[in-house]
Amino acid sequence: MLVLSQESARAHLTGSLLSHGFQPDTSWVERNPMAKDRVLRLGHPSHPGIPLDLLFSADPHEEAALVRRRSLDLLGVSVSVCCPEDLILMKLKASRPHDFEDALGIVKNPHLQLDLAYLWSWADRMGLHGELHYVLQAASTG
Repeated sequence: MLVLSQESARAHLTGSLLSHGFQPDTSWVERNPMAKDRVLRLGHPSHPGIPLDLLFSADPHEEAALVRRRSLDLLGVSVSVCCPEDLILMKLKASRPHDFEDALGIVKNPHLQLDLAYLWSWADRMGLHGELHYVLQAASTG
């Protein structure tokens, strides 16, 4: 599970999770040293196969994504999730092969009406114009 939070909430959120039995995944930090300042991976002994990644906002787009988030009822619990457009942009920014596949899967979802103007505006601001073009083109031809 990925949780995007404001940097200003890092200490409070981390402290709260640690007090509820979550533990830092030190082996993940060793395998992902470039991410250690932006992402904190935690695990809980009761669910060892389900990591919790805390991503702390670091740029204007991520702050905008926090403002645009939506509430979703998940088995009776209200959780905030990012809009599909913001998830696509985050995936394109990460630029790993599986992130492009994830972005493509979101774009191809027939139940979504994506705000293309929003996507193009942020893609241009983030220097992701080519990446967005690639994913949109792949979705229309595949």
